[in-house]
Amino acid sequence: MKNLIILLLLILGVQHNSHAKKLSWYKGNTHTHTVVSDGKNQPRDVVAAYHNHGYNFLVVTDHNFLLRTDTIKKPANLRKDFLLIPGEEVTDRISVHTTAFNISRYVPFDNDPNLETDLVKRREEIKRALDHPLILTPTELIQLHVDGILKAGGIPFLNHPNFSQGVKVSDILPVKNLHHIEIYNGHPTVFNWGKERLISVEAKWDSLLSRGVVMYGVASDDEHKLVTNDPEVAGPFRGWIMVQSKELTPKALQESIESGKFYATNSVILKSCEMNVEKYSVEIDQAATEKEISESCGVPRIDQDGQEGFLIEFIGDKGKVLSSGKGLKASYKPKKEDRYVRCRITHCSKTDKGFEKLFAWTQPVFMN
Repeated sequence: MKNLIILLLLILGVQHNSHAKKLSWYKGNTHTHTVVSDGKNQPRDVVAAYHNHGYNFLVVTDHNFLLRTDTIKKPANLRKDFLLIPGEEVTDRISVHTTAFNISRYVPFDNDPNLETDLVKRREEIKRALDHPLILTPTELIQLHVDGILKAGGIPFLNHPNFSQGVKVSDILPVKNLHHIEIYNGHPTVFNWGKERLISVEAKWDSLLSRGVVMYGVASDDEHKLVTNDPEVAGPFRGWIMVQSKELTPKALQESIESGKFYATNSVILKSCEMNVEKYSVEIDQAATEKEISESCGVPRIDQDGQEGFLIEFIGDKGKVLSSGKGLKASYKPKKEDRYVRCRITHCSKTDKGFEKLFAWTQPVFMN
């Protein structure tokens, strides 16, 4: 009898642990604007657009404004699996912009006094502060943002590092407690793939990872106007993250994002993703990817060479491609000398413009 009881307890324990480990994927955009700052649409309309497009969570990140989520009118047909998360884009001079994900209070930029509550007066106050900035380096500004966001209980994401004059790898390296960076941003003027004197954002990511910096890659819209058919407008549904979480709550999502349990994409959807030092494997969900390509607005990279179909690449130290293959699934066994391993999944199609490439990016696993 005693042995039977022990056996039953073990079975129940296994069942409980299996249930506890069950995770779901949640789709969300972490960078969104409304008329409260420089967006063109009312908050209620922006929220409704993402809700109706099937997103599970949305962060409204107006420049230097924290918009209370309980003040935004929700859709009449509000789904139970849709969540608004409080946020802000902490915005400073010289292109230093940082998303504040799930904050409990407003995060000021350099010398912002944050005294006014009236929206019009607040805008004037922000302008005065930006016209008379503190003399800080990009590194100091990023650190100021990061510290403020962490004190407010949130996660800092460094936004669009190639916007304007850009943020250099050397600017980011000294910053403490920054572990998330936008590697893809849907705004038409952020130069994800690089420009004169600026390497691609993905190359900057590899440069940081090669130096041992724990940094996770984020994709976002940076939506400013609800227009989906004009690549010259910062529209919606262009980039997002897929978060693997035990439940759809701000706390659970934050825990998953902090620990890298998510991937970034601008259309490619994964069926599974296993990331550890023993084995790194991914499988593409072809049907879901084709649906996203037809319904979403991810801005492709256009190259003059390529092969149609899916390409899975495992990438390591200094951005070296360690292994690659065509098809819907692939795996790689990490080696110590790889230092880290991440994966880039590409969907390529030939058009009259060239080879259009859409991506998913999974998170790095470090060998040490």
